[in-house]
Amino acid sequence: MEKFETIGVAVSGGADSIYLLAAMWANPIYRNRLCVLHFNHRVRGADAERDEAFVRNLSEALGVPCVVGRRAEAGAASEWALREARNEFFAQQRQAFGFKIICTAHHIDDVAETMLMRLARGAGLSGLSAPRVWQTLQDGHMRYRPLIAAGLSKQTILNRLKDTGIPWCEDATNALPIAWRNRIRAWLSGGAEKVLGERYASGFAHSAQVIEQARQALLAWADELGADVIDGAMSAQALRNRPRGLIHVALARFLQHHGLGAASGRSVELLVDAIECGMEIQVSVLGRQVTVKQGVVRLVAEASVPFGSDLRNLKLGVLDDECGLLAEEVTVDASLWEKLSRGDIPPSREVYLSASALGALTWRGRVEGDRYQPLGLNGVAKISDLLINRKVPLAQRETLPVVMLGGEILWVPSIPPAELYKLKGPTDRALRLTWLAPCLG
Repeated sequence: MEKFETIGVAVSGGADSIYLLAAMWANPIYRNRLCVLHFNHRVRGADAERDEAFVRNLSEALGVPCVVGRRAEAGAASEWALREARNEFFAQQRQAFGFKIICTAHHIDDVAETMLMRLARGAGLSGLSAPRVWQTLQDGHMRYRPLIAAGLSKQTILNRLKDTGIPWCEDATNALPIAWRNRIRAWLSGGAEKVLGERYASGFAHSAQVIEQARQALLAWADELGADVIDGAMSAQALRNRPRGLIHVALARFLQHHGLGAASGRSVELLVDAIECGMEIQVSVLGRQVTVKQGVVRLVAEASVPFGSDLRNLKLGVLDDECGLLAEEVTVDASLWEKLSRGDIPPSREVYLSASALGALTWRGRVEGDRYQPLGLNGVAKISDLLINRKVPLAQRETLPVVMLGGEILWVPSIPPAELYKLKGPTDRALRLTWLAPCLG
């Protein structure tokens, strides 16, 4: 790091980020170079306002500059939407202040949870090595995670804060079984140490470091072969007849460059097959078209080709990397039900349906004449008319999947779900549909 470089520190007000800020402030090398970045997601009402005020006051007491961002909309939103809003805030501040480094408060328990989630979805080396101690993002800045580097667990962080009398804010939603990560966390806390040993989180963190070292070695090999990403394209010819593991890592970097890093299934395997054998192919990856043509891998710049009318299966808990759909069985508690009832969660990317929709789910592209009755509408309507009324851009309309159960349409992203399968109150079993494809427009 340069001698007088300013370092951004992401501080939510929770125990992890407060410990991170305190530890960095305690080091005189960093103290006068810190700038606190707090993003108010505006999801938790008065509690979110309390967190913002707490971070502002603490920063002032420490003599550290504090920049606060606020999400434009209030109320609940999908994890994807919240992450995108926060990352946009970070990007704006990086441009404004010239940050080259932003520190976040991930610790080794986060590594264990992430690895379990990624293993369950069949992730490759890129997914299994996250969150990394050092990560270079597409815009060139670095994310640094000192608590992982120090091998600190959540319990150690809490103990040290209590011992020193440093206060923090509690986010009660972290204990709710709504998010997949929360359920993984609850499952681990229910007896993981007894089954896996007291230092299981350190073991996961070490494995993630080994995986990252292997990934970096393969990327260095790919670069030596001339298979780096230049002007958004990557040489396929340089990887022909090379080991599939090498092709997977190089392709993952290419997809991450274009915002398609979540893909890890059949579409990716088709691209790897084509690169390995020197074939030409065009594949849909999270709703975008990727081609292998004339020895080069490229993202098709124009609007993607429609999906067509063929039905594809949609499995619970497995991201469909062709269209970007994820179906999950979840619990809807009273708090979430209240937000859904108020309309705080827009249907653009995430919807909840009754347990009667938990069946043999399929999806396809839109076809002429598609119609159904969305929630809150009296009678059926054409999907094309509904999308136009909601001012969905034409380029985006062509990439929207249609989720179905039997012959019934359940949902099209950007439109409310089917009235027939609406929730009627809190429930232990519901279907959540999330669309994770990047936006066109």
